[in-house]
Amino acid sequence: VESSVILPNVDIGERCKIKNAVIDKGCLIPEGMEIGMDLDRDRERGFYVTENGIVLVTPDMLGQDVHRAY
Repeated sequence: VESSVILPNVDIGERCKIKNAVIDKGCLIPEGMEIGMDLDRDRERGFYVTENGIVLVTPDMLGQDVHRAY
């Protein structure tokens, strides 16, 4: 994880690479996922990418229940 903001209750799987990202609370980042390494790929997955190359990831964007218990 590099130059990123990880909000509370986030679970990041093994071997993930995250760069220049904001990961919303409650996200479950699957093992091996790369975020912020290929911005076009991030856009294809439905993540929001700012003009400055910051990637926003929310549970909804990952197809996860945003109302899960913490």
